[in-house]
Amino acid sequence: MKSARLLRPLLAAAVFVSGVTSTALVADRGAPARAADTVSRSALSDDFDGARGGAPDGAKWAGDPGRAQLTGDGQLALGTVLRTQKSFGQAYGRAEARIRMNRVGGAWRALGVLNQDGGLPAGKVEVLADDRVDSDDFHTYVIDWTPTSLVWSVDGRQVLRFTPAGSGRPLLVSLNTAAGGFNPATMLVDYVRVSVRVTVKATTWKARTLYRPGKYVRFEGDIYRVRELHTSLPGWQPTLVPALFRKV
Repeated sequence: MKSARLLRPLLAAAVFVSGVTSTALVADRGAPARAADTVSRSALSDDFDGARGGAPDGAKWAGDPGRAQLTGDGQLALGTVLRTQKSFGQAYGRAEARIRMNRVGGAWRALGVLNQDGGLPAGKVEVLADDRVDSDDFHTYVIDWTPTSLVWSVDGRQVLRFTPAGSGRPLLVSLNTAAGGFNPATMLVDYVRVSVRVTVKATTWKARTLYRPGKYVRFEGDIYRVRELHTSLPGWQPTLVPALFRKV
C-alpha cells in the first residue's frame, strides 16, 4: 500500500497518454452538477519579476513606460500613473497591492479605480478612518467592491467607502503617484492582484472520467479547476495531482 501511494504523484506524468485512450473518448461523466457555487478566481496577478530597467508587462498595464521600470528585485519603481489594460465588470471583486510610498495623507489613492474610459468615476465618498501611513515600509492596500460600493483598506483597516453613481462597473484598477503627499515619484510596488467572484457549476470528482481544462469539480467539500485535459484514474484525486487540478 505504501509503495502504491508513493507512485501516485508519478502517474501524473502519464496523463496525456491516458487522455488519448478509448476511455478518454467518452463524454465527461462526473456526478451531476449541484447548485451553482460561487468561487474566487484570479483575474490579474503581477509580481513584477524581470530584469532591472525593464518595463512592466504591456499585456497587463497601460501608461507611460518611460516612468515605470522594474527594479530587478521583484518590484516596480513608479513615477507615473498606470492602469490595467483590461476592465473588470464582475459584481464582486478585490484588488490588492503591496506598496511603499512617500505620502503624508490620501494613502488610499495609491491603489485606485477608473471608469472604462480612464476617468474618475462619479459617486459619493465617505471617510471611515485616518489613512496616513509611514514611508519606511511597505503597506497593503485593498479595494473590495460589490454591486453597490467600493471599500478601501490599508493594512487591514477600512479607511474609505465609495458609492458610485449607477452600477460603477466595469472599472479599471490604477496605481497612482500623482495625488497628495510629497515627492510623489517615490513609489515601489511589490505586487498587484485582482480576484473576482464568479458562479460555476461543479461536478463531483469521479475516477475514469474525461476532464477538460476550465471545468470545475468538487472533492471533499472544495472546488477545483481542471488544468489539463486528462482521463482520471483511481488515485488521481485533485488533492494528489496538483498538476491537473488547481484549488479555487
